Amino acid sequence: MDWMKTTWFILLLAAGSVMAAPAGRLEICPDHPYYFGDGDRHIVLVGVSDRQLFSIWRNDKGFSWGKYLDDLAEHRINYVRQDVFDWGKLLAPQGYPGQLSNPAWPFARTGPGKAIDGKPKFDLTKFDQSYFEKRLKPFLREAAKRGIYVELTLFEGLRARSDFAESLCAEANNINRLGLQRRGVTSDTALDNPRLVAIQHSYVDKVLAETAHFGNVIYEIANETGGRRWVANLVDYIHNHPTHPSRLVSAGEQTSSFDPRTGDNDIVVKHRGKGGLYATDADVCNHHASLLSFRVGKPVTHNEYFLYANGSTDDVNFPRKMMWADFTAGGHSNFFDFAFWRGTGRTVENGLPSRSPPSEILRGAGNLLSFLAENKVEFWEMAPHDELAAVKAKGESHIFTLAQPAEQYICYILGDGPCDVTLRLTQGPFASRWYDPKSGRFLTPPKQTQGPGQSRFQSPSFNHDIVLYVFRSKL
Repeated sequence: MDWMKTTWFILLLAAGSVMAAPAGRLEICPDHPYYFGDGDRHIVLVGVSDRQLFSIWRNDKGFSWGKYLDDLAEHRINYVRQDVFDWGKLLAPQGYPGQLSNPAWPFARTGPGKAIDGKPKFDLTKFDQSYFEKRLKPFLREAAKRGIYVELTLFEGLRARSDFAESLCAEANNINRLGLQRRGVTSDTALDNPRLVAIQHSYVDKVLAETAHFGNVIYEIANETGGRRWVANLVDYIHNHPTHPSRLVSAGEQTSSFDPRTGDNDIVVKHRGKGGLYATDADVCNHHASLLSFRVGKPVTHNEYFLYANGSTDDVNFPRKMMWADFTAGGHSNFFDFAFWRGTGRTVENGLPSRSPPSEILRGAGNLLSFLAENKVEFWEMAPHDELAAVKAKGESHIFTLAQPAEQYICYILGDGPCDVTLRLTQGPFASRWYDPKSGRFLTPPKQTQGPGQSRFQSPSFNHDIVLYVFRSKL
């Protein structure tokens, strides 16, 4: 396969709108290992996700998983992260009836006895096939049709600070008599419990078997949990699986002793870590720098950031900023909410049903992907080069640069314009344009410049953020 001559995005005209090509089989590009490939296309992942989708599924107030995928596809969004299910929070559907109105689990509820939610206890050695036939597989199938790649989190709801009494692994909720304690499910000591390991491996076997025919899947081991040896065991188990070995296994750095930079995982997952809060432009800058520190020859996905929660911002423009900051750090980006816009999104439970995310967030992701596609940006040839550019403005501002020196430069500026950018170029000719990532349109026509050395670019007026795009001119 000649990766150098490919185009990243095949565009299809359908029902009067531009749609992405269906997803085929995702792989890590062998010549450009920070990015993905699908057939003859290069892929950068930009997503908008909700971890509870398989429990929300649909409600009588107009929300459905199909519309969710349609909303993403309409904006060319190509990435979601979904929990296969939540091992904890068994009482959540009772606590959030406006959102989690269609709870389901992949394990059979056989009894005898009742779990804490008043329904039959689970048998963790038996599966409920309807979960896979009516939820997991239809979702993957329809996502693939829309050009969407799905990162499936295998183990969520097992963190040490979770309420273990609500876990499927708690003695009161299953018939398997595992004798587990709060920290005993994903820590390294779990490997000393053969019955628990057998259940976990059997569950992974089942997910792999049911998803084997889908090429649009990344397998994430766990969300913010797991001992070093426990995570490594599951990475190896999936890599060496006899019926469906996968080379797309992701693992993360936060609240886990496993280091995804040095482990055998294929994809590095980045969360808050040393980036801090999601609230200010300075936080965006910190996350950009933090993501750069995780570039070790593997794709890096910043697959969880959000609004409202954990002291973060309520500015719906913020996710767009994070998407561009992740992209210019050579990474992949996913806005990830905790339960899909519960009512207004600003409270945990206000009795209102789930709904689609704010249009500003969808447009922010779509404008980034459209910018790349419509300008035929060969992003896979580019790398972070923040040292090449500097910005001056009246107020505080930050600049991030992704570049293929001598060919193309994308400078993303956070601030409240106008501003002056100095960019170190090679010998020209080059053309430059200013782009508004909020509206998705160029603000200026192409302007010629020659280089070499420090070239100065003066922006038009802007609010929030702006992009300087410099590319080799054919004139």
